[in-house]
Amino acid sequence: KRFHEMKQTVKYGSSLSFPSEATSVDSWLDAIGLEKYKAAFQGFEVQDLRTLTNSRLRELIPADGPRKRWQLARKELGFNLPESSTEPKLKFNSTSSLYINSTISVPCIDEIIFCVSIVIHDRVDEGEQQALVSGRDVANIFPMFDVKQKPLFHQVDTSSEAGIFQTIKSIYAIAKFSPECLVISLLYIERLRSITGILLLTSNWQPILLAAMVVAQKVWDDSSLLNVDFTMICSAYTLKDINSLEKRFLELLEFNVSITASLYASYYFELRTLCEKSERPFTLKPLGDEERRRLEQRSLAFKDELHQQRRWRSGPADVVSR
Repeated sequence: KRFHEMKQTVKYGSSLSFPSEATSVDSWLDAIGLEKYKAAFQGFEVQDLRTLTNSRLRELIPADGPRKRWQLARKELGFNLPESSTEPKLKFNSTSSLYINSTISVPCIDEIIFCVSIVIHDRVDEGEQQALVSGRDVANIFPMFDVKQKPLFHQVDTSSEAGIFQTIKSIYAIAKFSPECLVISLLYIERLRSITGILLLTSNWQPILLAAMVVAQKVWDDSSLLNVDFTMICSAYTLKDINSLEKRFLELLEFNVSITASLYASYYFELRTLCEKSERPFTLKPLGDEERRRLEQRSLAFKDELHQQRRWRSGPADVVSR
């Protein structure tokens, strides 16, 4: 019932919604957060956006993240990039993985996001109550996680399940990482709470969730996103912001990103049970034998890599910014 009510009130991905019409290219670029590219589009009329080719767009917006944002926003105007037999429909290069086709069979992601949203919302409720009783000022203890400094998305109700669902859905709509990353992200958030005692609050769960997602998809996905890709998803954050956020998150985790198969399974079955109690299907499959070995090996290898970078280069910057 709760999930049904959320579907009635939330337009999924609306925190990344773009205008459906434009009176000028300059005002449109302002509205989609790409005002710094006004000079590149000087002299363009709105109708010129319709015939702009992929190759020309790459010249105007060389950076992969902002270019993908431009493309998503342009679709809302009802324009589609013209097909060209001479231009590749998929982009793959060494600076971004947003354009790689996924070969993973994706289950119903809404149900998984729904379950994760409920858990995070419960943790936020718990944290707000504890903060009220203790009078702790978490923003001063962990200022890098204070959403008031840099809100992940505007116009999102950070205190509701619907707002949490909306945020995760908006990130996933562009990032398209494997659904297992949501389980791993939740695991890392719980580990952070256990190690540091940090309270999840309306003012900090968004950047904490973002940091957990950045790390989780690097641990699990073969073709993980780069930190620069997340600056397109969350336009308020610069690459320096993402790097700093992830570095601090890893430091607070004491660089312990390793995950046993049994630990993952415990989180997986908790989420599945929660979904089933809400009378929703949970189509994400448990890990097979090979996937369990892969998770343990990859997470342990990433942990060792972080410690090695920390030992020889006095910090994980070379790893976390990849």
